[in-house]
Amino acid sequence: FTLATEVVHQHGGFIDKFIGDCVMAVWGLPEQHDDDARRAVAAAEALQRWTDACTRRWRTRYGVHLQLAMGLNTGLVVAGNVGSERRLEYTVIGDTVNVAARLEAAAAPGQILLSDSTRVALGGARRLAPLGERQLRGRTQSIRVFEVRR
Repeated sequence: FTLATEVVHQHGGFIDKFIGDCVMAVWGLPEQHDDDARRAVAAAEALQRWTDACTRRWRTRYGVHLQLAMGLNTGLVVAGNVGSERRLEYTVIGDTVNVAARLEAAAAPGQILLSDSTRVALGGARRLAPLGERQLRGRTQSIRVFEVRR
């Protein structure tokens, strides 16, 4: 998680929370930038490159093969202190967050999946492969999904 935190911060994002073995990162808060989607994708690619570079050494030394699966979505969120009178935390909630989580769950090891809204926000700056419409768990409408190509 230390490396993921550093990579996210270097690319202008912040860590919202750690959920099990997942990292939830956010861009565009508290200040929005025109290139937040590009920053998020660049961070995901940097994490993939780092993981790829370390895999052989980890397998030899620890018997571990680590692969990351990532999902990115762009849109409006509710941001602020959420919780109860006894426990509050700053976080983001909403459909945008849920779609990102569903994309991450649908991604294969080593894959970075994007929503169409993130593709549009990128403005064609990345090589993306269209994967067609996907029905994501908990959603009535399917969404267009894209994969970041290396």
